[in-house]
Amino acid sequence: MNDRVSHRRVRTQPLTTVLLRASTPELVTDVERLSHVAGVDMTAISLDADAPPAILTLAEEPGTARTVRASFNELFQPEFAGQHVSVNPRTEPADLLELFVAAGATQRGLIVGVIGAHGGAGVTVLSVMLARQLAHDGTSSLIDMDPLSPGYGILLSLDGSGKRWADIEKESGTLLPGRLVDSLPLWKGVRVLTGDERGAAPSTGRSGILAASAVSQVSAVTIVDLPRFALLRLSSSSEWLSWLDHLVIVCSADITCLAAAERVLPLTPPNLATTVVITGVKSIGQADDAAHQLHTEACPLRFERTFDGDIAHGMTPGDRLRSGSARDIRRIATRVLS
Repeated sequence: MNDRVSHRRVRTQPLTTVLLRASTPELVTDVERLSHVAGVDMTAISLDADAPPAILTLAEEPGTARTVRASFNELFQPEFAGQHVSVNPRTEPADLLELFVAAGATQRGLIVGVIGAHGGAGVTVLSVMLARQLAHDGTSSLIDMDPLSPGYGILLSLDGSGKRWADIEKESGTLLPGRLVDSLPLWKGVRVLTGDERGAAPSTGRSGILAASAVSQVSAVTIVDLPRFALLRLSSSSEWLSWLDHLVIVCSADITCLAAAERVLPLTPPNLATTVVITGVKSIGQADDAAHQLHTEACPLRFERTFDGDIAHGMTPGDRLRSGSARDIRRIATRVLS
């Protein structure tokens, strides 16, 4: 079996997000800089070139000082169909950034939620290992959405650099996806949004949802570590269920954990692709037995006996590349992306 994971197709887009038609180099430079801040892809062509389809088209206005005329593709922003607005990137950068954010909101990568059927199932470990695996072949982000989480600082050996949830909540105005993701800690090629001693993901309001949505706009795959109560639709984190492309439900193999999983599985949205993972097993056969009891298919995730000691000595999940858990994660990643 070929375990190499590829998710290039996840970010395949039928349209360019932003198309700039301009002949002034300085104007192109100004717009490119702002598109990078907003985290949207941009294509620049000359005024007389054939224009490929785009969500937002900017055309240099002749006889003006670096001004562009902006118009949206009516298929993506029908409320703006037939309307144009003139913007100067140098003097009105905030206005252009708002247009970029609106265009970027129509594009996002794959969003995968990970949730436990019971406490102690290994959701966080699976989440970080899955995000690390997916980062081998594209941009991957990891979001800790559990408002009771202590954060990933110790588990991932993160230093103090990069923004945490407490910093994000202090920000006002529109969150710019590109700038937000660039401000997050980078671990093994994965951008990580998590908490620290100042606090975790917000349990009320929409600030957490908006931040996570912004991250997903500039990531090929976003892994969301969800609290168990998200399935009960009692908090803002439950809104993520309607955004997910795939949900991974994590369960251990002992009898009480399987009983909890039997209670949880019917709560999953019926049209949402789902993968059940049985953690802590010693063999694939043990996972198959657990799956049989749940009347579903399941993937195993074997944990190494040295895991706790590895973390205590500064190693992080996924460092043992030749382990059984590493092979299991590759198979889980392949299933999630299939």
